[in-house]
Amino acid sequence: GRLKDALSLRERLRTLEPFVPIYNIITASIMQYNRQREASILALEAIPPDAAGGFFRNIYLAQAYAAAGRYQDAANTLLAFKGKLASEQSMEEAARLLRSAPTKVKASQALPALEGEVGFAYSYVGATDRVLEFPARMVEVHFLNATGIRNVWLPELAPVRKTGRFKALVRDAGLVDYWKARGWPDLCHPTTGDDFECS
Repeated sequence: GRLKDALSLRERLRTLEPFVPIYNIITASIMQYNRQREASILALEAIPPDAAGGFFRNIYLAQAYAAAGRYQDAANTLLAFKGKLASEQSMEEAARLLRSAPTKVKASQALPALEGEVGFAYSYVGATDRVLEFPARMVEVHFLNATGIRNVWLPELAPVRKTGRFKALVRDAGLVDYWKARGWPDLCHPTTGDDFECS
C-alpha cells in the first residue's frame, strides 16, 4: 500500500540523487542539537555505513549512542568505518575511552590526543577540559567550517559551555562580536560589562 509506495519512491530518489544519504546524515545531526536524540539514532541507523558520507554517519551515530549511555555501541560504530578521514589510532583511542565510560579518568592530560570530531569521547570519561582541543585548533588556523566548532553546542556539552576556555574560544572565533551585532543565540546571553553566559 502507501508505505510500500513511499519506500519505493525513497529508493528511486536514492538512485537518482546520490547526495540523499548526506542530506539525511546532516538532518540527523541537526536533530541531536535540538534534543531529538532517539529520532537521530533511528535516522542514522537507516543509512548504510558505506553510503556517501559514511564517516560522518558513524561519528554522529556514535555521538548519539554515547549521549544515550550506549557506550559499547558508540565504540563499535566508530571502529566500523574503514576510511582515511581520521587516523585509525585516534578512532581506536576514542573507542577505548567510550568503552571505559562512564568511569572517570584521574589525569585527563595523560589521555592521548584525539583527532577531529571524535574528541566528544573525552566528555564521557570526565575529561571535559580536553573536549575543546579540536575546536580551538580549528579557530587557531581560521578553519571555521561547519564541523570545526559545532560540537560545542551538543546538549551533553552544556558543562563545557560554562568554562573560561569556552568563552575564550567563542571570542577568538569572532562569535561574540557577531552576536553583539546580529543578536545572541538561544543558548547565550550578555551579562555585565563585556561578559556573557551560555547554557
